[in-house]
Amino acid sequence: MKKELSILQTLKIQGFNSIDIDQIFNYLETLDYDLNNTRYIGKIIAKNERLAKYFFLREKLKIEINSSDEIFHINEILDQCIDWSDFWRLLVIKKGFCCIQLAGELSGKRFIFLSGPNILLGPSADLPDSIYEDINYP
Repeated sequence: MKKELSILQTLKIQGFNSIDIDQIFNYLETLDYDLNNTRYIGKIIAKNERLAKYFFLREKLKIEINSSDEIFHINEILDQCIDWSDFWRLLVIKKGFCCIQLAGELSGKRFIFLSGPNILLGPSADLPDSIYEDINYP
């Protein structure tokens, strides 16, 4: 079985410098992330954190369905149906997602996305609760 890379090794492989890595680890340690189980998800350059989260999540959820001569782009439908800030909030609460703005870029702000167990996750974070848990079905 292939052993998973540590978060430190992964960040080095992804090209992050020691200043970036120190900033990332300071953030993770502040929220008591379990560094052995924290995973790198990706990075993006954006104007601000809200746009970074939106474009990053939208890219990760990119779905296209080819049907005969027409291509249906699901992203346009998702944009109308999903409250992206609430979606992000649930990822933070249920899966320990975080978005960290890194210092130092002039052409745009750099953001890194990670996920792992941390102080914000409660003991029931992984339970398969429905978003409709307050609704009583007959």
